[in-house]
Amino acid sequence: MSPVEESERGRLYTDQVRLDGLFRELDRDGDGFVDAAELEHYITSLYGHHHSVRKEVEAIIERGDIKRDGKLDYQEFMLYMLEHEQHLWDNFKRLDHDGNGYICYGDLQSYCKEHNLDIPQSRLKAILSRIDKDNNLKIDWEEFREFNKFKRINTESLFLSDMLGWSYSENIIHVPEQETANTERDMLRHLVCGGFSGAVSRCLTAPLDRLKVLLQVQGNRQVASRELGIFGMFRHMYRTEGVLSMWRGNAVNVAKIMPEQALRFFLFEYLNETAAHFFPQLIQEHPTSFKFVCGGGTGLIIQAAMYPWEIVKTRRMTSNMGVFTIFKELYPWSLWRGAKPALIGVMPFAALELGLSRSLTDAYKTRFQTSEVSWGALLGVGAFSTTVAMGATYPYRLMTCQVQAADTTKTTPTCLQWARAQWNSYDTLGDKLRKGFYRGFLANAVKTVPSSAIVWWVYNYSQHRYDDYKGR
Repeated sequence: MSPVEESERGRLYTDQVRLDGLFRELDRDGDGFVDAAELEHYITSLYGHHHSVRKEVEAIIERGDIKRDGKLDYQEFMLYMLEHEQHLWDNFKRLDHDGNGYICYGDLQSYCKEHNLDIPQSRLKAILSRIDKDNNLKIDWEEFREFNKFKRINTESLFLSDMLGWSYSENIIHVPEQETANTERDMLRHLVCGGFSGAVSRCLTAPLDRLKVLLQVQGNRQVASRELGIFGMFRHMYRTEGVLSMWRGNAVNVAKIMPEQALRFFLFEYLNETAAHFFPQLIQEHPTSFKFVCGGGTGLIIQAAMYPWEIVKTRRMTSNMGVFTIFKELYPWSLWRGAKPALIGVMPFAALELGLSRSLTDAYKTRFQTSEVSWGALLGVGAFSTTVAMGATYPYRLMTCQVQAADTTKTTPTCLQWARAQWNSYDTLGDKLRKGFYRGFLANAVKTVPSSAIVWWVYNYSQHRYDDYKGR
């Protein structure tokens, strides 16, 4: 046997062993067949939830199912995969312009130039970052094959989205018409799911929200005959105003939170995608830092846009005045009372909350090799992220709430003046923190933690339902 024949025989044996292991991994119930459900579960665990998964699975079953029984047995699977990988190898050689066994940035540039494809440099670099697993800025055959494990490549196509295979790369490489359509769909998806999750959360936690506000404003105005704790304030609301009073101001809150949450999730995703477009290499090197930066930018933009609604909500919860009366009283300049500490505090709060939530969610997916995060994990991630963010920025939030509820004839204190007043109002360090800078913190945690956790859970759940409804 010649060296070439011996090498080819060894390669075929290696491929058979590798594909044999893949078949056993796919055959989750051990019945000797790979059906559509098993294949969809495996593909989703690799590439995440996407609207084309089911179509890809159906196409794979249809092409490989010789017996037409709706599933692949061992022989059908092996024949399909060997033929499929031959298609991949042909495509790999077409992209390997200099024939050195790697697809590098220069190869992609040469291919685009040869076929008159106008693709930005940042996207070509993003292709390498997405497929290149050993971070050497080159795609070898094994990386190319694994990335396109179940994608049937169109070998006649000139588009890199087809040449490089798996449709989940389309958010990086596709023709402009597809990009516009996908962006519009994703924008609507974030707006609908974000707004819905915010409304559900606020309605379920409205009594806790009003309790939190009343406890916070006790520091500079009288709410009851004496200072009350959490349970005392609940009793006070129930005995003096009735059960429905616990939802006072919730209509304003929902009206505010729907566009706020919708913009919150959309802007965060938009900033992440924009950063990935312009700074693919930096994001690869510092992914967590970019999440925190995008989270902070999102919070600042939304806080500035929605602040007048925030002050109207706070005054509605702490008084018997109607919404229009409050708006008339504050218009125009008093609608921005307390905006400075709010804007100062919102950037680190949003950066920590959104950054931690995304980082922990991604870490969970990596740790458990799954694209789906369990409900319990989502609630835990949301609660933990919010608690950390709130603890780090609470004094700013407390000052904002107290200034919003204060008499409009009084001069708004600066952050330093307010901090000095809180410090001088109490003798012991414990009282300075508990009654001064962290007044109502426990009630805020009782409200904010489940509220944020519900938001994250409803948001992720509604995304899946939205995708199912739209057939994605």
